[in-house]
Amino acid sequence: MTRPYTDSTTTTKDTTMTSPKFTKRRLAALVLAAGLTVGLGACSTANASGGGSATDPVYFGVSAAITGQYAQYGEQFKKAFDLAAEEINAAGGINGRPVALKYEDSQSDPKQSVAVAQKFVGDKSVVLVFGDYSSAASIPASPLYTSGKLLQYGFNNSNPAFTEKGTDYQWSTSITTNATYTWLADYVKSKGVKSVGVTYLNTADWGIPAFKAFKDEADKVGLTITDAEGVLDTSDDYRPSLTKAVAGQPEAFVHVGYGPDAAKLVTQLRAIGYKGTFFGGQDEKSFDGTPDAEGSIIGAQFIETSSTPAVAAFVKAFKAKYPNEAHVTSFEAGAYDALHVAVAAAKLGGATRDGVLKGFQQVKDVPSIVYGKISFDTSTRRVASPQLTPTILTGGKWVEYKG
Repeated sequence: MTRPYTDSTTTTKDTTMTSPKFTKRRLAALVLAAGLTVGLGACSTANASGGGSATDPVYFGVSAAITGQYAQYGEQFKKAFDLAAEEINAAGGINGRPVALKYEDSQSDPKQSVAVAQKFVGDKSVVLVFGDYSSAASIPASPLYTSGKLLQYGFNNSNPAFTEKGTDYQWSTSITTNATYTWLADYVKSKGVKSVGVTYLNTADWGIPAFKAFKDEADKVGLTITDAEGVLDTSDDYRPSLTKAVAGQPEAFVHVGYGPDAAKLVTQLRAIGYKGTFFGGQDEKSFDGTPDAEGSIIGAQFIETSSTPAVAAFVKAFKAKYPNEAHVTSFEAGAYDALHVAVAAAKLGGATRDGVLKGFQQVKDVPSIVYGKISFDTSTRRVASPQLTPTILTGGKWVEYKG
C-alpha cells in the first residue's frame, strides 16, 4: 500500500512530502498498512492451527481414488460426503461455520497417498483427512499425518495394522478383517458346513492376514479347508486356481477379497461347474450386478433394505440427490457416517487439528446409519462393539438372511 510513496521519493523531490498534509496522509497509510499486517498475521496464526475465523469454512481433506482401478469407490465416497455436507450446513454447520471438503486423487496407491499426505499436512486449513480407500494406501501415509498432528480417519480401513501400528492420530470406524473373517468362519460352521474351498487375495497388507484370521478360526471350530489358493485382484483368469480349490469337493466356497475380483471369480467358479454356496463378494455395483453372484452370503454392517427409520431416510435422501443411483451400498453409508462423526468431534473439541483429536477421544453415541450409534474404544481407536448381520444377494440387492 505504501509502494507509490516509496517510488516517488526515489524519482522526485516533491516538497509536498514534507508538508503537514502529506505527513498526516503518510501516517494514516502506515497505520492502515500495519493494521493489515497484524490482521494477516492473525489469519496466518489461525490457519497454522487449522482454525480460521468464525465464518471461514471448516476444511476436511479426502484422500481417495478419483482415477485408477478403485475410482468407483472414490466416486461413491464423494457422493455420500457431499450429501452429508449439504445436510450439515443446512443445520448450521459447525457452530455457524460451513463444512467444506478438499479432494486429492491418491488412486489408492501408496506412493500417491504419501504425496497427498504431504500436501494435506502442509495445508494448515485442513483439520482432518479421510482415507484412504485401502489400508495399503493409508498405512504408508500415517507417519506423515502423525508428524503433522493431522488426524487420519481411515473409515474404510479394515486392516488391524492401520490402528495397531498407528498413533493417536489414526482412527477407524471399519470393522477389522480379523473380526470379519473370524465371524465368517464361525457363521459357515454354524450352518452345518463341514468343508470349504478358499481363494484369497495374495496381498501382504490385506488378503493374507484376512485369510490367516479365517483359517485360524476354521481350525479352531473344526471347519475343514480342502484347499486354499492365493489370487490377485488384477487377474482375469481364475480357473486354474479355482479348479484346484474345488478338487477336494468342498461343501461351500469362500473368497477373501473385494467385489470386482469376486464378480469375475464367482462367474468362473460357476462356469467350471461348482454349485455350492458362495461366501464372498461385496455390496458394490460390479458384484451386485453379476448374475452368478445371486445367492452369495456375507456378513454386513449396512443393509439398504433395512426398515430402520434412519436408514430409510438416508436411502431416500441419497436417491433424491442422485436419481440415477438405484442402489446404495455400505461404502456410501460409511462415508456419510464418517463426516457426521468428524463434525461431532469438531463441535466437541474445536475446529482445529488439536480440537478434532480431542473430540475423537471424547465423542460418544454419534447417530449412525451403519451402527445405529458410534462410540470409540479409545484404547484401539476403533468403533466399539461392531456387529455383523448375515445377508444374501437376492435380485441384485442384499437382504438379511435368516436361512
